[in-house]
Amino acid sequence: MADPLTGAPEEAEFDSTLPSGGALRLLRRRDFRRTYAAVVISELGDSFHYVALMWFALVSAGPLGVLAVRLADSVPALVFGLHGGLVADRSDRRRVMVLADVARGSVLVPIALAGLAGDLQLWMLVVAAFALETATSYFEPAYGALLPTLVDRSNVQAANGLVRASAEALRVGGWAAAAGLLVFMPLSAFFLLNAVSFFVSGALIAGVRAHGTPAVEAAPRIREGLAVLRPHRLLATAVVALAVGVTIGSGAWIVGVPQLVRETLDLGAGSFSAVAAGYALGAVTAGLVLSRLQVPQKARTSLYLWLPYAAAYGLFALAGSLPVAVLAGAVTGAIQAALLILLYSAAQEEIPDAALGRVVGLISLVHRGSHATGLILIAPLFAVFATRTVFWGAAVTLPLVGLLSLAAVGAARARAQH
Repeated sequence: MADPLTGAPEEAEFDSTLPSGGALRLLRRRDFRRTYAAVVISELGDSFHYVALMWFALVSAGPLGVLAVRLADSVPALVFGLHGGLVADRSDRRRVMVLADVARGSVLVPIALAGLAGDLQLWMLVVAAFALETATSYFEPAYGALLPTLVDRSNVQAANGLVRASAEALRVGGWAAAAGLLVFMPLSAFFLLNAVSFFVSGALIAGVRAHGTPAVEAAPRIREGLAVLRPHRLLATAVVALAVGVTIGSGAWIVGVPQLVRETLDLGAGSFSAVAAGYALGAVTAGLVLSRLQVPQKARTSLYLWLPYAAAYGLFALAGSLPVAVLAGAVTGAIQAALLILLYSAAQEEIPDAALGRVVGLISLVHRGSHATGLILIAPLFAVFATRTVFWGAAVTLPLVGLLSLAAVGAARARAQH
């Protein structure tokens, strides 16, 4: 019998070039159907939440208020991401997801009540954002590690593509619906809608029959879970590339795109929403394609995907009109979605179940935590350099992330052969 921590999972031995039978067929599986519904419903709630959170933060303290809540919903991933993965490998993964959903919903109820009473303050939003992201740092590894149990390892890419496409489509729908709902309800009610979405998500997951508890004899440790990546050189390199690339890309996007729309194009919030919708449309497209088209070398392909960022951020740098900016947003969204789908799927195919939670937790930490490092390291560049200059910098450095990563993998392989 293979070692449960370092050995290749037996269920991963399949021909990845074979079609998986279509992502929609996976919805015939009861447990996946419930989990899929739970995730997309909570994503819809998040779309309403985002509108309310950003608006209240902006009204309360201007751009600094927005920066405060964005840091608060990024930092917990750096602090709790690895521990969330450890908990996913020690515990009933379904139970972890339910508890995380209940915690997230419970955090939002008092925020909604304070808003409805007209007493919502910035510090409350910061604390709530921190608590929500902390709970998410436990939900994400548990969900990522449970997914192969629900759909089999040969279908994880199709499942990830379907979930991503559906979540992004509902996000756009939520943003569009928000404008109409504000005619009938106060903005603070959006926090309550998101709370309800988390409670519904938790109820759906509670009905999943598969618990996803890994079979391990000793209590797992974080160090052992990270050590399992050593034989998977491509996957480990792709995770490092994600950390560097998302730091650059998120810092450029979060500050640069609103600044481009407002100051360079001299347009308003509606135009920024159009660019965000373009991003989501690109992500939906990538998710749909990858739900049907099986990619055999996922980690390696994810490294090549850093190259088209030259076109994405080059378009932002050249944008003299809204349609060009929307196109740049769509290209960026497609690349980002494809990167994450392939990277998570590579881990879910290659990593043994006993350590999968910790590896997924590491990827989640890198992805979500790099938004904080991007705000800290990259966003201040917009105070020194012109917006287009920073975009040109991203257009050059992001492809270098992929090229240098591929070169490092090649050099390591050459050394191993000698």
